[in-house]
Amino acid sequence: MPEIDIFIQKLKELLPHIELTPYESWSAHWQGQVRAAYQGDVKTLWMVSPKTVEELSVLMAEVYGHRRSILVTGQGSKLDWGAFARKVDIVVSTQYLNRLTDHAVGDMTVTLQAGMRFDDLQTILAKHNQWIPLDPACPQHATLGGIIATKDAGSLRHRYGGVRDLCLGITLVRSDGQVAKAGGRVVKNVAGYDLMKLFTGSFGTLGIVTEMTLRAYPLPECSGTVLVKGESMAIANLVQTILQSTLTPTAFDVLTGLEHLATDNLALAVRFQSLTESVAAQINTLHKMAQPLTVETLEGDTDKQWWTQTATQIQARPDRNSVFCQIGVLPALSVASLAAMQQMAVKQSALLRGRIHAGSGLGQFRLLGDEENCALVLGKLRSHCEQSGGYLSILEAPESIKQSLDLWGYSGNALSAMRKLKEQFDPQGVLNTGRFVGGI
Repeated sequence: MPEIDIFIQKLKELLPHIELTPYESWSAHWQGQVRAAYQGDVKTLWMVSPKTVEELSVLMAEVYGHRRSILVTGQGSKLDWGAFARKVDIVVSTQYLNRLTDHAVGDMTVTLQAGMRFDDLQTILAKHNQWIPLDPACPQHATLGGIIATKDAGSLRHRYGGVRDLCLGITLVRSDGQVAKAGGRVVKNVAGYDLMKLFTGSFGTLGIVTEMTLRAYPLPECSGTVLVKGESMAIANLVQTILQSTLTPTAFDVLTGLEHLATDNLALAVRFQSLTESVAAQINTLHKMAQPLTVETLEGDTDKQWWTQTATQIQARPDRNSVFCQIGVLPALSVASLAAMQQMAVKQSALLRGRIHAGSGLGQFRLLGDEENCALVLGKLRSHCEQSGGYLSILEAPESIKQSLDLWGYSGNALSAMRKLKEQFDPQGVLNTGRFVGGI
């Protein structure tokens, strides 16, 4: 009997109630997503889905003791992000660790397990007129654990900060099965090491987050968006005017290439969410600032649908040949950089659908076109981002591109420290090894 079958049999004896599923019984979604994360023989893999933290702890102790390697996931919505795992014996999903542990309504904090889906949490909080101000990719399927692992914040980071700014505490299972905690359940908490920031964006390479406490906010009474279209220089001047004004947008994006923009030029989307009177006053002020550019106001359901459509066009994968990237440039160069990158894509017969959050210089784009053309233009786009004081990381791409290019494009001086952290938290290379920067 193969060693992995012996290992699976032992897990069945140790954890008789845990869900163990062989590859042939997986759904098409799971099979496709795991193949996008691992190039080995996926048909030999089993998926293990613990229902309690205790089960996960025992499982990881056995994995560690037998020197097995695992691929960690929630619902699998972002398994195709990042590099290929070097070795996988089993897939561990937190999809059943999905309970709400505590909701301190008055303190505006919520504690939940990592497998809870983002939209499910928002539905629960909405009953108390609260929400978590994030707009991640695939909100219907994305779990909170996956959102923390990929630091997937979205446009709302302009007002509320990123994932790490909303995470107050975490519970995690280490690679050896030990359970650890950091932070707490209140906003003013300074106890212990700030593992929340360390684990945010680590792509599951340091430990498995099982529970987190997040800071909630009151649901805004009203939401409206001002959409401005025009030449890049005029948009850039308007961006600087807004940044120097007293306006307080929740989202502030420069966009290009989207079908519903109906323009070959850039567009600027400025979203206000607050009291009805405040939103109306700020929209009116921005209309005056934006003259003589083309200005449109989106309100009510139209506003909500527009932002959903924008996220879908950039984040949803239309086919396996498209490429999805995260980028960063100096905020002052946001408009010029996006315009330049669109021109580079056009010259290479590719289509770039993207946005940069004007306040931070961070953004995402989807590149569509012939696989060879996409590969050629990616090098030029990365070079441009680096010259603009930033970076370009490739998250989703066809297999040939993932094999031929450095996906993360990291050129900083922290790689040695990252590797030491990996060795400290996961000395045997059990967790998602190879998926992160520098093959970590």
